[in-house]
Parts: sequence; C-alpha cells; structure tokens
Amino acid sequence: MQEMATKYGVHLSAEDLVYEVPQAKRLLNRKAEEGVVVETLQQLAEFLEPYKDAFHSLFRLIIIEIVLPVSTANCVRSFSTRRQIKFKTYLRNSMADGRLSNLAVLSTEMKRAKALDLDNVVDEFDSVHQNRRIALH
Repeated sequence: MQEMATKYGVHLSAEDLVYEVPQAKRLLNRKAEEGVVVETLQQLAEFLEPYKDAFHSLFRLIIIEIVLPVSTANCVRSFSTRRQIKFKTYLRNSMADGRLSNLAVLSTEMKRAKALDLDNVVDEFDSVHQNRRIALH
C-alpha cells in the first residue's frame, strides 16, 4: 500500500496510512456489529465518505483504485472496434453518429451484451412504450 501511495502522489502523507488502516478496520468491525456490510471498494468508499477528512490518505487511495482499470483488455478491444469501423461503407456513411457510437459500444462490451436476456429487454421496452405505432428511426 505504501508503494501505491508513493506512486500516485499520496506520498506526502503515506506514513499516515500506518495509522489510518488499523483505525478504519476498527471502525468497520464496529459497524459490522451493527449490521453494516462492506464488501466492495465502491461500498468502502461510500462508507468512508463521511470520514474522508479523518482517513484522508486511505480515502484518496481507495478512490484512485476504483478508477484504475483492472486490465487493458477493454482498451485493446475498443481500439480493435475502432479499426473495424474506421473504413466507412455506404451503410456507415448513412448511419447517424449516435447509432454508430452505440454499435461501437456494443461491440466493445460484447461479453456483457451477449449476457442480456433479450426477452426481458423487449418486455421492458413494451411496458414503457404502450403505443404500438412507434416510429423507429
């Protein structure tokens, strides 16, 4: 944790981590007895938000950790998708920028898109749009 603090510019107060981490653990243990459950970094950041002045270095490192990409696979996939749509065809030229952008996101997030249950998506769309004469353009 000290290396990460130094690498991401929290080095001025990195020695505070020695004190902040045990105190944060004690606070979490006390809150766990009251039924508060913290399982993810996002939940930990939300939990420590009111105490961010007391746990300044720890809170900053948690926020940095949340925004760091876990891997570069998404970035590489994104560049691959851009390369595929770079060479415009007639269909891509006539397509609106928003739709092309949405298709690029779907291609990049293909694993998540394939996991969607299309029946649920259609049912949700149907419940929101009761009018059967929707102009899809």
